[in-house]
Amino acid sequence: MRLPAAGAVFVGAHGDHALRGPQLATGCQNRLVSLIQRALVGLLIALLAAIGAVLATGRPSGRASAPVFAGPTLPPNLRAANFALTDQAGHRVTLRRYRGKVVVITFIHSLCHDTCPFMVEQIKGALDDLPGSGRDVPVLGISVDPAEDTARNRAAFLDKHEMTGRMAFLNGPLPVMRQLWRRYAMQPVGGAIDHSTFVLLIDRRGFERIGYPADELTPEHLAHDIRVLAGESA
Repeated sequence: MRLPAAGAVFVGAHGDHALRGPQLATGCQNRLVSLIQRALVGLLIALLAAIGAVLATGRPSGRASAPVFAGPTLPPNLRAANFALTDQAGHRVTLRRYRGKVVVITFIHSLCHDTCPFMVEQIKGALDDLPGSGRDVPVLGISVDPAEDTARNRAAFLDKHEMTGRMAFLNGPLPVMRQLWRRYAMQPVGGAIDHSTFVLLIDRRGFERIGYPADELTPEHLAHDIRVLAGESA
């Protein structure tokens, strides 16, 4: 019979388990650490993907966004009707001469004491809010009562509201005015029916873009929309 060598260690069934126990514990810990690491990596990837989506959404698409106006917008491609009328000083004025500029148009009565003065004061306030007091913005008032809107009455109206040199008050023969009111869908003074009270903005290409009813008109909003239209290409 051979004797075991000196220093040999006998390992029985129980001894084998005793040695494998620490190895199993270490293996479980390693697997747990690996799972945690994978979970953290997955969370980091998801977070980076979410950040990328937000950045992609916020990035400009390359197309210009539609302008935001304060006043009511009019149907697209509505060409403003040209006209040739006479101002309070007897000078001939056409709308076409102002192509390339934003033009303010309103329909007023020189003897009116409520809505017309209000609209003109709002326009004046808008001009005051613009660079150079709006001296580069043509403002045209068109008569709604040719018989009463004489040259003297028109000049007096502009002087009263401190708009001399800042606004042209236009008039013309009744048949011409009737055609113009119809083309701009405006109601003139007529018996018990009061006239239309709107302020229109014509863009640099000659299209009607904004139509303010008097009760929605403010200097701040009007000045804002003039700036937006002035920034567009002609």
